[in-house]
Amino acid sequence: MFTKIKEVSPECADDILCSINTVEDTIHASDLEKKHLPVITAPKHVRKGERFEVIVEAGKLLKHPNEPGHFIQFIELFADDTYLARMDFTAQTTEPVMRINVILKNSFGKLFAYCRCNLHGSWTSECDIEVQ
Repeated sequence: MFTKIKEVSPECADDILCSINTVEDTIHASDLEKKHLPVITAPKHVRKGERFEVIVEAGKLLKHPNEPGHFIQFIELFADDTYLARMDFTAQTTEPVMRINVILKNSFGKLFAYCRCNLHGSWTSECDIEVQ
């Protein structure tokens, strides 16, 4: 079952539209979770002030539908609490993959990606990153 990243009231604990969802165990994830988890591909270590590539893909574990009634609306990328980028998508004409070059000038511990499905709400994942 999906996990909320913040405490929510008991009446909406099982409502995927109530908060931001994440997946605790990607190996045993449900099809719903696999379709919605934004998967981050980035180096573990980067040099301060040097450009590196980050790829965020919703539906990498299991392809997400991309039709007018069900699609990924956007992906956002953060370094800790610092906003880095956002990419919006349309049904049928785009795929929910963000490929971006990033330069970090400060020490951060994690990259966070958020995506939003028009039917199944917001989802997030994270990966460690060390700025040297």
